[in-house]
Amino acid sequence: MDIIKSKDLKISFVGISLSGLSTTESAVAVLDGNYNVITLDKLFSMNDVKYFINNFPGKKNAVFMVSVPENEIMISSKWKYNSRTYDVVNFDVEMKNQDGWTNRFSARGSEYFKELSTKGIDIFRYDIDNLKKIYGNCCAYKDRTPIDCKSLQDTLRIKYNMRDLPCNMLPVAQLEAILGAILAIITVKPQEEYTCSIIGNFEHLPIIGIN
Repeated sequence: MDIIKSKDLKISFVGISLSGLSTTESAVAVLDGNYNVITLDKLFSMNDVKYFINNFPGKKNAVFMVSVPENEIMISSKWKYNSRTYDVVNFDVEMKNQDGWTNRFSARGSEYFKELSTKGIDIFRYDIDNLKKIYGNCCAYKDRTPIDCKSLQDTLRIKYNMRDLPCNMLPVAQLEAILGAILAIITVKPQEEYTCSIIGNFEHLPIIGIN
């Protein structure tokens, strides 16, 4: 079963690297079917994301990939535990998940993306770590360090002959958005090297991954 119908009509491929908070940089990348960069820009608030998508021409002829953002308020380290004041934990009562602080992923913008899907827009989610693993960038370097970003950028430039990528290093959010746009292309134009499939579901939208 094809993930996307009417593949021949798809001419724009959009990747959106969405952060868990508006204070952290998000980004959008638009590629054509030949991996040429059409648009590469930064986004911050959900209003920025909505404005971009609402004013994007030819939404019916595009495939949108939105990353699943990590929950940046999740208590995941000692200093976060110590910085919050809580009542004494009663182990006989389940701790309340107040403000979603135990959730690994953020549901930011999910209602809007679901609404787009119900209107017939081809919009999906993707896992950044899954894509970086395909290109060998998950273990060799610490995540989101300069050397990790530089390695990923060079890999994409060489592998897909992306001459539009500059020699200087792009912000990590823009690189992750490009990964989403490339996944959109592979979903529409299968390659012998990679195959796409639905690897999960997040907030009523399928998560597309590369096997």
